Amino acid sequence: MKALILAEKPSAGRDLARVLQVNPGRSRSAAFLEDDRYVVSWMIGHLLGYAYPGEQNPAWRQWSFATLPMFPERFLLKELPNTARQVEILRGLLAREDVGEIIVATDAGREGELIFRHLYDHLGCTKPFRRLWILDNTDAGIRKAFAELQPGSRFDNLAASARARSESDWLVGMNFSRAYTIKGGDKFSIGRVQTPVLALLVHRRKAIDAFVSEPFFTCTATLSSPKFPQGDLFPAQVLAPPDFAGDRFKTKQEAQDQAAQVDGRDGAVANLEQKDVTIAAPLLYDLTALQKEANARYGFSAKQTLDMAQKLYEAEKVITYPRTDSRYITQEIFKEMPQRLAALPKGYSPLTNLAVERLKSGASFACVNDAKVTDHYAILPTGKTPSSGMDQRLKQIYDLVARRLIAAFLPAAKVRNTKMLLDVHGQKLQATGKVFLDSGWLKAEPWRKGDDVVLPDLAQGDPIHVDGTEVKASKTKPPSHFTEKTLLAAMERGDFDTPGPPAGDEASSNGHGEGGSESGRETTLNSLMGLEDQSRPAPTVGIGRPSTRAAIIELLVERGYVHREKKRLIASDTGMTLIDFVESTVPQLTSAKVTHVWEKALEDIAQGRDDPGTFITRIKEFTTQGIKIMARQPNRPRVPRPAS
Repeated sequence: MKALILAEKPSAGRDLARVLQVNPGRSRSAAFLEDDRYVVSWMIGHLLGYAYPGEQNPAWRQWSFATLPMFPERFLLKELPNTARQVEILRGLLAREDVGEIIVATDAGREGELIFRHLYDHLGCTKPFRRLWILDNTDAGIRKAFAELQPGSRFDNLAASARARSESDWLVGMNFSRAYTIKGGDKFSIGRVQTPVLALLVHRRKAIDAFVSEPFFTCTATLSSPKFPQGDLFPAQVLAPPDFAGDRFKTKQEAQDQAAQVDGRDGAVANLEQKDVTIAAPLLYDLTALQKEANARYGFSAKQTLDMAQKLYEAEKVITYPRTDSRYITQEIFKEMPQRLAALPKGYSPLTNLAVERLKSGASFACVNDAKVTDHYAILPTGKTPSSGMDQRLKQIYDLVARRLIAAFLPAAKVRNTKMLLDVHGQKLQATGKVFLDSGWLKAEPWRKGDDVVLPDLAQGDPIHVDGTEVKASKTKPPSHFTEKTLLAAMERGDFDTPGPPAGDEASSNGHGEGGSESGRETTLNSLMGLEDQSRPAPTVGIGRPSTRAAIIELLVERGYVHREKKRLIASDTGMTLIDFVESTVPQLTSAKVTHVWEKALEDIAQGRDDPGTFITRIKEFTTQGIKIMARQPNRPRVPRPAS
C-alpha cells in the first residue's frame, strides 16, 4: 500500500517529492508524482469555500430582514471554479485502492489544517491520516518531520477551532453585512475582526480632525563640554523665564531674547538626575513583531512582509515557518543555536562570535522556554546560507531575522537615563537623553539608538559651553495616524476600545525640535525612550491571528474603508460613515474586547479547553439579538459614492 502525501501548494509538494526522491524526472506539469512508496500531490491553497447564502438556502437569495438571521443547518462547501480540476484529481487519488493512508503536509497551522479537513470531509474520505508538521523547510528539516509523523487525531482540536473561526466569520459577516446594507443606503461589509480595526482608525481620524493646533516657539542650544570627546556636541532646550518650568515661548521675540541671554556663554551642570537602566535582550521574532519592524525600518506593508517571509521559508529555505505567534524556542532547538549561528553569512561573524561565546558561558536566555512553545517556535534562520543573488528586499527581511537571532543571545544593554538642568549666568537649560554604558545586544541592532539623544557622562558642577542657539516656530500636534507597525501593535494588544491614541503609540512630540516639549512635565527616568522593550511578549492574544492581520488591513484598503498615504493608514469618509452607523446600533461589532473574547475562545477550543458547539451557539445568540436591533432601524437614504 502507498501513502498519499498532500501538500498545500504545488511547489511544496514537488519539494517533498524531491527530498523523498519520488519520480524526480516527472514533468513539472504533472498533477502528482509517484513511486512504489508514495503518491505526492497538492492543493492549490483553498480548494473549497463556504457557499454564499443563496447557495446555502435558495430562500436566502432575497435580501430582506424576513430571511435574517441566516443560520445554515450544515455549512455547504463549494468547489472553486479555478481549482475544480485539482479537486477531481484528488478525488481520484483518494479513492485509489492502493492508497492506504494520507500524510497531511499542508502548512503547519490552523488554516493549513482547515484546508485539508474541508477536502477530506467534502469528498467523504474515511482513510486514516497522519500529520507532517514542518517548521524548518530545509531538506534536513523535512526529513526530520517525516521521521516524527504524528497521529492526525492530535490535531482534531486545532481543526475544530479552525472550523469554528470560519463558521463564526460567515455568520457574523454575512448576516450583519446584509443588515447594514439593507438599512444603510450603501453596500457595507462587516467582519468580526475588520470592523473593530476600522473603528480604531476612524477614532484616530476623528481625534486628528478635531484637534485645534496652537503655535509656539522653542529655542534649542547646541552645547559642548571638555568632558565630551573633542568636536562632539549635544542639544539642550532653553527654558522660559521666570519660573523655567517649560521650553515653549509664546512669541518668536521672547525665544530670541532668551537665546541672546545664553548664546556663546559658559555655564555648568546645576542639577543632575540619573537612573541606570538595564534593557534585556529582546525575544525572537514572531510574525507580528517581524511585520512591525519591517514596516518601521523599510516601510513594508504587513502583507509584503508576510509574502517575503513565506518566500524565504518555502523557496529560499533560509528561515523557519513564519506564520507563528511564538517568540520562544525549546531547549531542544536551543541546542542547535551554535550551528545556526555558524551558518549565517560571514558578514555577521564579529557578532556571531560574541553570541557563541555567550552560549558557552552557561547564561540563561529568556527566549528559551519549553512551556511557551506549543505547535510553533519563533522565526529563526535555518542552517542554509542565503544565496548572494537573492532579491534585495528578501535580504532585508532575512537580515532582520538573522540579527534578532544574534541579539537574543547577547548581553543586556546598559544605559544611564539622564536629565540635566544647566545654569548659564542665571538662565536655565535642560538636556534629556542617554549615556550608553554597555551597548550589549544593541551591537546587533544598532539602529535602535537612532531616536535617542546621546549625552556626555557629566557630574554636577561640570562646565559646559553654549556653542549656538536656534529658534524654531512650531505648533502643538494632534495624535499621529496609524502606520502598519502601530496598527499591528494595537491588534496584538487588543486594548483599543477607547477612542484616541492607545498607550504606547507614536508620540506627537520628540521632546525637542518640531514637536516641542515642556520641561515642567515629569521625565520618567525608567523610560526607554527610542528603545522598545522587547524582552517580554505582548500581554494578550489580541484580535486576529498573526497570519491573518495583514489580510485584514489589505481588505479594509481594498473595500475603500481605508486609504494608504505613504506609511500612514487613514480611514476614508465611507469607513467613517459605516462605523458611525454601527456604533449607533450594534456597537459590540466595533469592540476589540468582544472580538478578543471570541479569539480567546477559539484558542481555548484549539487547546481542548472549550467546546466549538457552545462557541457557535453564543455567536448565533449574539447575531440574533443584533439583527433584531437592526430590524427596528429606519432605512437611511442612499448616498452616491464620489467618483474614483
